[in-house]
Amino acid sequence: KKLNQWNRWSTEVIPSLVPLWRAYLRKTSNLRIPALLKNTEGSECFCDSGGRSLHVTCILFDRVEQIILRTCACASAPSQLMAMGLFGCAPITPSLAVDLRLLQFVKTLFVRLTPNTTAWCEALAVFLQEHGYGLTTQ
Repeated sequence: KKLNQWNRWSTEVIPSLVPLWRAYLRKTSNLRIPALLKNTEGSECFCDSGGRSLHVTCILFDRVEQIILRTCACASAPSQLMAMGLFGCAPITPSLAVDLRLLQFVKTLFVRLTPNTTAWCEALAVFLQEHGYGLTTQ
């Protein structure tokens, strides 16, 4: 399962997100402008693939929000999330997405920090809980 997931990330999802990521960087002046989230549940699609609604918890710098995406063959969840400045935590149906600005901060922090990701993850979970957010995703 992990090998299939890695293969999908590396050969399909990541390559398809690179142009969207570059466009988002241009649109936001290199992430200086915060992400604007929007539900796409009512969006129309004409690809006849059926589509489905997907509930996604979005972790931003200053808040946690829930959005509903309408996904189909022509509008994947990862591409819709990237267009909003979010990176989904699964290649097909992510239930969690993280703000690109927050990911940039974490990358900058980890470059300068001794490797202790468990402590950082626990600190983030406690911080979010203290601010009234409880994550139920795994």
